[in-house]
Amino acid sequence: MGPLRRNVVVVLLLTVVWVVMNEHAGPFVVVSGLAVGVVSLWLTNKLLQIDYATTVFLSPVACLRYALLLVKEITVAAVHMAVTIVRGRARITRFELVSELEDELLLFLLANSIILTPGSVALDRDGRRITVLTCDDDVERAVESCRRLERSVARLGKERS
Repeated sequence: MGPLRRNVVVVLLLTVVWVVMNEHAGPFVVVSGLAVGVVSLWLTNKLLQIDYATTVFLSPVACLRYALLLVKEITVAAVHMAVTIVRGRARITRFELVSELEDELLLFLLANSIILTPGSVALDRDGRRITVLTCDDDVERAVESCRRLERSVARLGKERS
């Protein structure tokens, strides 16, 4: 894939992130997102003297799969937590998740994915060990949700290599 094509994909991904952060997809937000993406990419390439598109490139297909899984996990967890709270069965539990991931970026992404899932918070990360606090009545279900997210993030890492 040529450098121009890689850069277009990165700018489009940065634009999508910009639109999501603004929670509005109007013409001004999209155009400003494109501008922010181009300026961010230019500054990264110029100031850090690295080719961002090759250094941190993620496959759009892997990103889409990850995003869909994250949306599914958030939705399922939200419904489950609502039922758990209404039934009065919420229990605060802490567990350690020892990840198989070794890449710092992917570990950071996993911890942030856990934070986005209703009912769970990544409290601390020490190397590959992530301390998670959950108010789920079924800790095994919360651990399995974290493992599904980890597998999806791991696929992003395979696409990066």
